[in-house]
Amino acid sequence: MTHNQETNALVKECITSALLEMMKKQSLDEIVITELVRRAGVGRVSFYRNFESKKDVLEQHLKTLLEEWGKEFEALGDPEQFSDSLIRHYYQNRELYLLLYRQGLSGLIYETIRNAMKLEEAQNNIERYARSMIAGMIWGWVDEWMRRGMPESPEEFALLTAQSRS
Repeated sequence: MTHNQETNALVKECITSALLEMMKKQSLDEIVITELVRRAGVGRVSFYRNFESKKDVLEQHLKTLLEEWGKEFEALGDPEQFSDSLIRHYYQNRELYLLLYRQGLSGLIYETIRNAMKLEEAQNNIERYARSMIAGMIWGWVDEWMRRGMPESPEEFALLTAQSRS
């Protein structure tokens, strides 16, 4: 990674961290870019060089987290672990996901599930519909879990979902 890439990655990280901190006290709509970049310690130009909007900051952050999870999942080498692995990912990042949920941004979370299912890569209609159905089922579990504040550990959650399939 070049020096410019490292600097740019640091700028993006500062903006993302500042936005998430501000979202703990304000809604996304109430946050002003000028205040965000001041809090992040970067210039306004740096924001717009890296992001189109505040929502874009969140989308890019979620995409990065999902890519990291994807690498971990692939390393498992067991497709049967998809749901359990994804649930562990949400639990490990529950502070972020619950923040988004409380902010009314659960649609971003649902999109991470759809992206994890690689719907755009499906070869035919049957495969796309099947993957979409699975994404919807996972979202149903995650949505209810988040509504309740994610009180169960991933292991407890897996036991509950296994019981519901019986």
